[in-house]
Amino acid sequence: MAKRKRACLFCGNTENLTSEHVFPQWLLDGMGIRKKKMDLSHLTLLGNSISERPLTPNTLINGLVCRKCNNEWLSRMEDEIKPYLLPLIKGVPQYPLEEYHKELSLWAFKTAIILNNASNYRNIVPRRHFRYLYKHRRIPENVCVLFSITENIVDLNWVQSQGVMHSGINNSISEDTRFHDIYKITIQLGPILIKVIYSPFYEYKYVLDKPSHMMLHPYLAGTGKDFVAAEDLMSFDIEGSMFSR
Repeated sequence: MAKRKRACLFCGNTENLTSEHVFPQWLLDGMGIRKKKMDLSHLTLLGNSISERPLTPNTLINGLVCRKCNNEWLSRMEDEIKPYLLPLIKGVPQYPLEEYHKELSLWAFKTAIILNNASNYRNIVPRRHFRYLYKHRRIPENVCVLFSITENIVDLNWVQSQGVMHSGINNSISEDTRFHDIYKITIQLGPILIKVIYSPFYEYKYVLDKPSHMMLHPYLAGTGKDFVAAEDLMSFDIEGSMFSR
C-alpha cells in the first residue's frame, strides 16, 4: 500500500510544507521565553500529571502547514493581533478588549488547533475545522472562545481534553459518532488565560455562568461586567465547560 502523502492541514497542499511555529517568535521574544527551558505536563482533569515533555517554546512547531498558508493568510492573522496581544500580556493594554475581540478569538482558535496537532497529545480537533478556517477565515459553529486573567502567573502552559459537559442530554451521547469530536484547549500566556471549547451537538449551546469567564466568541456585549480573576489555569479550564439545550 502506498504511503499517504503528508498534506497541509488547512488547504490540503502536499507541496512546500514548512514548519509553522505554534507560538510566533515575536510573541516569545516579547515575553522573553523563546529559548527558556520548560517542563510541560499532560494533566488529568484532576490535575495529576500523565507525562512530561521538556522543551523550549521556539522548538514547538507544526510541520503540516504549507508555505503559502504560512506566509500569507496565517502571517496576516499574526500581524493583526500583534499590536494588541503583547501589551495585554504585559498588563498594559492599549485598547479595550471589545475593540479587538474578533482578532484575539480568531488568533486563539488558530493557535489552539495547531497546538493540538503539534503536541504529543492525541489529535482531538477534527480536520474539518482546519479546512473551515482556511476556506472561511472564521471560527466554526458552536466553537466558543473564553478569556480570563489570573494572578497565578506562568509564562506558558496549556491543557487539552474532551472534558466538556452537556446538561439535559441522555446517556446515549457517548454512543453518538459526534462525541469523539468534542474538544477543549486552554492556554496560559503570562497572566492571561484563553479557552477554546467545542461541542458538535449543535442543539446545545455554551452556558456562560462563571464570573471568571469573558466571552470573546461569539462575542457577548457587556461580557465581563461582573468579572473576577480566575484562580489559575486548571480552575479556568475545568469551570465553565457546560453546554445546555
